[in-house]
Amino acid sequence: MTGEPRPGFRSEIVEGFGGGREDDGSFDATARIVDPGGADDERAVEVALRPRRLSEFPGQPRVRDQLGLVLEAARRRGSVPDHVLLSGPPGLGKTTLAMIVAAELERPIRVTSGPAIQHAGDLASVLSSLVEGEVLFLDEIHRMSRTAEEMLYLAMEDFRVDIIVGKGPGATAIPLELPPFTVVGATTRAGLLPAPLRDRFGFTGHLDFYDVADLEAILVRSAGLLALTADDEALTEIAGRSRGTPRIANRLLRRVRDWAQVHGDGTVTCDAARAALALFDVGLVALGDRALTTDVVENRGA
Repeated sequence: MTGEPRPGFRSEIVEGFGGGREDDGSFDATARIVDPGGADDERAVEVALRPRRLSEFPGQPRVRDQLGLVLEAARRRGSVPDHVLLSGPPGLGKTTLAMIVAAELERPIRVTSGPAIQHAGDLASVLSSLVEGEVLFLDEIHRMSRTAEEMLYLAMEDFRVDIIVGKGPGATAIPLELPPFTVVGATTRAGLLPAPLRDRFGFTGHLDFYDVADLEAILVRSAGLLALTADDEALTEIAGRSRGTPRIANRLLRRVRDWAQVHGDGTVTCDAARAALALFDVGLVALGDRALTTDVVENRGA
């Protein structure tokens, strides 16, 4: 099942922090996603700011503690953990948690998305190349085709897929055994998943919007990674206008940094934050930046 990508098929390259692609086609567990053309610098910066371990993940204490328990128990048993379904609005950390699952298990991760799997053959080619213990991250899992969903049911429950050879009355099903693996599905609309698919996830976590204190902690960490000098008041100002969403908070921090570097001495002060946020039309009631965040809030996953 190889060949040229299907028209409209979007693939993403997973590049290891400390290494590259493995011989078996898998990737380092602490992987990051970059645009295949390398042009989306903003996306690359966002990925670099992501925490890599559960201990570094701020906010969402209930989901973090529950997921940590599931992963630790699986490690002690020496088995793969149950499949994980993460739901919630865009930008709250679903993709980050999927990467953390692989990093905590010290296993490789394979990344794809529902829109990229429109035929059972697309899914079969991914499943047949998995190695034992690998994490398969399916973003926007609710957008998979029905035929692919039906194949995924069997793969998740019995670690097996049936490959159909031929057509019509002469078609035969050849069973293909799969090594144990863990699916991490992410969706903004858990209710759109058919019940048989939802039931095959052993753990379901829902991510809620962050409070200002958690966003401030995220901004403190991000400012350190970006080598920024930032006042506490400035970070509070940014956090209060970020719609409870870390992705928006980090983007606004970078725009305030730009303003401070162009119009000031590079220090992120409260005055610089207010001036930059006013320039980008970010409302005082945390309505977000219409130009910068509409696509994030409405269209993108975490």
